[in-house]
Amino acid sequence: MQAIAAKYLFDGETLLENKVLIIDNNLIQKIIDINLATSLNYNYLGDGIIAPGFIDLQLNGCGGVLFNETTNMPTLETMYQTCLRFGTTSFLPTLITSDINTVTLALNTVKEWFATYGNTRGVIGIHLEGPFIAKDKKGIHSEEHIIKPEDKILTLVTQYVKHFPIKMTIAVETFTEAQIKFLYNAGIILSIGHSNANYAQAVKAIQCGITTATHVFNAMSGLTARNPGVIGAILNNNIYAGVIADLLHVDAANIELLYKLKPDKLYLVTDSVTPMGTKLTKFMLAGKELSVKDGKCIDENNVLGGANLTMNNAIKKCVEECHIPLPQALKMASLIPAQVMHLDNTLGKIKPNYRADLVYLEPNNYECTIIKNT
Repeated sequence: MQAIAAKYLFDGETLLENKVLIIDNNLIQKIIDINLATSLNYNYLGDGIIAPGFIDLQLNGCGGVLFNETTNMPTLETMYQTCLRFGTTSFLPTLITSDINTVTLALNTVKEWFATYGNTRGVIGIHLEGPFIAKDKKGIHSEEHIIKPEDKILTLVTQYVKHFPIKMTIAVETFTEAQIKFLYNAGIILSIGHSNANYAQAVKAIQCGITTATHVFNAMSGLTARNPGVIGAILNNNIYAGVIADLLHVDAANIELLYKLKPDKLYLVTDSVTPMGTKLTKFMLAGKELSVKDGKCIDENNVLGGANLTMNNAIKKCVEECHIPLPQALKMASLIPAQVMHLDNTLGKIKPNYRADLVYLEPNNYECTIIKNT
């Protein structure tokens, strides 16, 4: 049994003061007032915040590796260890548009990880960002591997749901209603993204099973007077929305607007790639050499290719530049992504019987330390 305390404790919903947290066997046991814990030998961590570990649902790579480039267990291990340095305890390794052999390899790699560790060691599933996306909204994705959805491939992917959760980004205009319903009924968490759908198409897809959106404002049809597009559909419907808060992909004012319109549905993703957590200035993505310049990961045409962003820095930017209260920014990095993945009965909160995946956050510089269970 372990007892820890800090000036603040964020339980997933509320910022509490002067509480002692009791942990046993990697599970939260109880929270008690510090004044009632005089007989406990607790470890006081400081004037910062104990919070649920962050959850990143769009992580392409970090620590010098990229899931697309080296799709294997050592890559997942490097990503996991790098994430821990910045407060992220759970993540979805993300595979962007690839050939079907690589998609299958990625699925089998995550299957092997789950067979070895279950979902208690960083990896909580997989995010397939493609290959069923729109060519006119492909961004950095390789056009040669973009394909239209085929029933046999969709069936292949759904066979892995029994082993681990799968989140899939799709251009809904390339799918039939029956195909979207098939994926939804099979348990796939469907996200609209890299899509040029009109408003009506996007709304119909939401009705068929889309529950979230991938990096809102990026790689999707925009909001105009006579076609609200994908963005309009996201804002006008009760679905979740992920956003890259590096303030390079999306302006701070747009993130503030998203927060005001969808306070309980907006969550943070890093969309990070190889350089995150390193000093690399060059790396490969989608068959291209990209550079890190002024914080941006770009190709020779200045097209963004992922981000060089940590989750704790995304929280910092939300608070300091997007005018989002710190408790809400913490929720956007923990409880809300857990809800997206239907894991909010074990992750994203500090309450009895939840996993003790915890981080200690310094409120002045946003540096993070993972709280290890002893």
